[in-house]
Amino acid sequence: MSKKLLKFNQLNEQSQLNSVKGFSQFFVKMYRDRNMEIISADIDNSFLWDIDREVYRNRFESIDHAAKDTVKYCMNNYRAIINDLNVSFLANGTPELPWEEWYQNKYNQTPEGL
Repeated sequence: MSKKLLKFNQLNEQSQLNSVKGFSQFFVKMYRDRNMEIISADIDNSFLWDIDREVYRNRFESIDHAAKDTVKYCMNNYRAIINDLNVSFLANGTPELPWEEWYQNKYNQTPEGL
């Protein structure tokens, strides 16, 4: 039996929080690796600015610490970004594909030379 997939805005509050926490870990890692092009391609970039500032402020902290701070101060930004990415989730807020796999799929779909 297949699991029902939901869009971010269909998740309950706790599942949205779980989703944001998972995405924040991925986001901080991508920011530090300077791989933001794929993430920023399909969203309103104004939502990134506050998160980027928090990640930068926490640049000497662990990924876990930086991710927790960004969630604390930028929850609404994360919600908007995840909603704009149009990713499907399980009811508990886990993405259908792990974020790293989602990123690789998007990267593979990018036209050569961009």
